[in-house]
Amino acid sequence: MQPSISETLPPVFVINRLNDDHRRADMTERLAKVGLSATFIEAVDGYQLDIDNLPEYDREKRRRYFGKDLKAGEIGCLLSHKKIYEKMVAENIPRALILEDDVFLADKFKDVLEDIQRTSLPWDLIRFVGHGKVFDIGFRRLAALRHDYSITRVPTSPSGAYAYLLTLGAANRLLRFMQKNWVPVDIIHSRAWQTGLETLLIHPSPITPDLDGPSTIGDERFDRAKQITGLTKLLHPFYRFWYKLSNGVGKRLVYLLTWFRDSKYPLS
Repeated sequence: MQPSISETLPPVFVINRLNDDHRRADMTERLAKVGLSATFIEAVDGYQLDIDNLPEYDREKRRRYFGKDLKAGEIGCLLSHKKIYEKMVAENIPRALILEDDVFLADKFKDVLEDIQRTSLPWDLIRFVGHGKVFDIGFRRLAALRHDYSITRVPTSPSGAYAYLLTLGAANRLLRFMQKNWVPVDIIHSRAWQTGLETLLIHPSPITPDLDGPSTIGDERFDRAKQITGLTKLLHPFYRFWYKLSNGVGKRLVYLLTWFRDSKYPLS
């Protein structure tokens, strides 16, 4: 007897700091309301790391392109997500739903998850970050889901790593890209032209971040003050220009090159 779709749903992993038991309780309750349970993964506390001697952090490249360091909270967040990818590889987990501990789930989210399991659409990474102005430019609908949700491709690279589905193959590939890090984890997710991952979004997003509560990453990441001097400061504008240019070209190139493949799907 074949297992039902509900029985084959991917495991849910929630990143949570050890002392944030109130967030853990909130997420347990929110997931239970939609018929899901989770394994909580202890977050890496970036503020406890020796960032100056961290082998996973490429400070020189980060400063060259951004003029400032990644913050401790950003590094901790990245390494927390990486910890789950390593778990998927070590335990041969085919797919997983990965959440941060400050999200809200739509009442019908489990239906959406079941529909994604049923679709024959190929994907490596499905991001639940379709809020805000992401879709103002236009998007390509590839598969209809229940309750007016759909799997889409967008010509932009939205930020946010608070909720996504990931395959084992994608976890392996991301780990290769995360040996030396210079951008936050959500930017890595956005760079599909570099990772080669089939990256799609759900529209509208059935998972949204809690924008009212305090961020565990820290607001200091929004500080625009530069931390560079000498030759690095002199060359920074050129590196920054190249970063923006390559980002713009890369995301639009992926959108254009996938047009013919996507046109095979009836909703495209």
